[in-house]
Amino acid sequence: MTWIRNTSRHPDEEVRELVRFATEGIDMDRVCVNVKGGHGLRARAYDGVPSISNAPRRARYLVTIKIGNGVSYPVPPHNRNGKAPHEVGPRNRFPFFSYADWREWLVTAAAHEAHHIHQYREGKKRSELDCERFAKTALTRYRGTVLRG
Repeated sequence: MTWIRNTSRHPDEEVRELVRFATEGIDMDRVCVNVKGGHGLRARAYDGVPSISNAPRRARYLVTIKIGNGVSYPVPPHNRNGKAPHEVGPRNRFPFFSYADWREWLVTAAAHEAHHIHQYREGKKRSELDCERFAKTALTRYRGTVLRG
């Protein structure tokens, strides 16, 4: 079972659909995904569930995603370190992301953190680059679906 809890200002059903879309292909059994408001954009996957969490007792992993206020869309291109293309040198390996709206951010964040869950569950190397690539693929797939929609 996957728990998707939404306390952000965005519609519950839409948030659930976007998280499910973003995590396709990842075993999300016993994962609690908390989508919340606040300020700014932030996401994190936990290898386990912190003792202070409100996740169900049966949850094995926790993902938190913040879709905060005060973000102006579209968000211009940046890599995972917050750098724009003109701010990095030729050794940058991370993809650049831009977000047209909160939905694109949610798809990207959920996919990235779900890939961390996959790494934890399978005992794989914890690679931010692999997670960013998985997120980029999910965002591209989402944009293709929206454009065809």
